[in-house]
Parts: sequence; structure tokens; C-alpha cells
Amino acid sequence: MSRDKIYHTKASSDAAARLKKAMLAYHDFRKEQVSHNLSQQLIQLTNWQSERLKQTHQDLYQSPGYTLGLQFLLSDLYSAKDFSDRDRDLERIFPKIIKLLPKSIVDTVGLLVELNLLTKTLDYQLTQTIFEKLNHSVVDEQNYCDGYRHCNNQVQRNHQIQLISEVGKKLDRYARSSVINFSLKITEAPAEMAGLEALHSFIMQGFSAFHSMENVSLMMQTLVQRETQILDNIFQYRKRPFDLNPNTPQKRS
Repeated sequence: MSRDKIYHTKASSDAAARLKKAMLAYHDFRKEQVSHNLSQQLIQLTNWQSERLKQTHQDLYQSPGYTLGLQFLLSDLYSAKDFSDRDRDLERIFPKIIKLLPKSIVDTVGLLVELNLLTKTLDYQLTQTIFEKLNHSVVDEQNYCDGYRHCNNQVQRNHQIQLISEVGKKLDRYARSSVINFSLKITEAPAEMAGLEALHSFIMQGFSAFHSMENVSLMMQTLVQRETQILDNIFQYRKRPFDLNPNTPQKRS
């Protein structure tokens, strides 16, 4: 879908306006990124980050009640997977989304796009910094932290963590709605016929993962506290910034 079509689609609610704004920004980002050649380095970075997240939150991953939700938040939203089909689907049916779907789903999709855009923007900036500005050839803990500090974007990183928390809260709130779940189920066949399997599957995964979870607020609180502490550790130059064991002494390097 062209940028003009997204731009000229009327947004009749705050949720639709938020989604439209995020869609326009994401469209511009995807177009700009095509002109650069950092794909292999970006994959290396996102793979390293994915493994780090799994290690940091291993106890939550191993809890049956949290596994699917964390996989959606930290893998489906935050990984080196190629989501081109899903992104093209979203652009193609954007006008129908804001006209036909409940505002709660539109609001949640808008937040997901906003988080996805911020994450990809920060990752791309970090990749450029590590491999081009700092001239490192691999991603490891030291190079990763050097890149974080060189980017000097702690405010945006904190916002990223808060967006993850907000996504979790909205999915928790809406995933138990029988109306929304029914709407998603009856649109599965039409989505397949329209060639929108990737997008519909992505939305279904998110709502299904959170539908069966208990005490989501505790999981999100734990996730936010840990990631905020790690972020502070990095910018405070603490040794072993990803070690959250309170018995481990942490000193400035």
C-alpha cells in the first residue's frame, strides 16, 4: 500500500489516529532501511539480544503460565525473524482495520506497531554504532554495552520498556473478551482467503497467549523491573550489567 493511501485514510477515533501515525512512521522507516546494507549485522545483534532476554528471564520462560506470553512479547515482537509478509498485510488492510475492527483491537494493534517501530529503529541505530562507528566485528557483552552508551538514548530505551508493559496490560485486558475472541475466530477464514494469514496469525497469537495467562501484572512488573535495572547498570558502567543477583558486587569500571 502506498504512503498516500495510508495518509488519506480517515481516522475516526483516537485509536485509529494512533495506528495511522504509527503506520506512516513505520512505512517511512521500512523504505529508508531498504537503502542500507546491515542485514547480517542486524541479525547478529537481534539473535544476541534474544538469547540475552531468554537468559535474564529464564525463570519466567520456564513457568508454564508465562511461556506463551513471553514468547510473544520477546520473540514475535523482538527477534530476527522476517516479518515482511505480516507488515505488508497490515498496510494492505489498514483502511479496513480501522473501519471494521473493535476500537480495543485497533488500539492494541496501534501500540504493537509503535513498539515494533521503536524497537527496529533502536536496533538499527545500535547496529550501525557497534559495527560502523565503533568498528567492532562481533556482538558480545562489552561491545553491546559500549554501543548502548555511545547511542546515548536511555530515555528512548526506557520508553521501549514502558511500551512493552503497556502492550502486556492491553493484551491482558482484552484477551479475555468473548466478543473479541469470537471476532478473531470468525475472521480467520476470510483472512486466509484474502491472503492475510500472516497478520491474522500474529494477532491471534498475541490474544491467545494472554487469554490463558494468570497474574499477568506480576509478570510484567518483574519484566519491567529487571530490564530497567539492566538499562541503569549499562549506563552506570557497572560490571556484569546483566547479572541481577543482589549478592554479586557491582562496581564501576
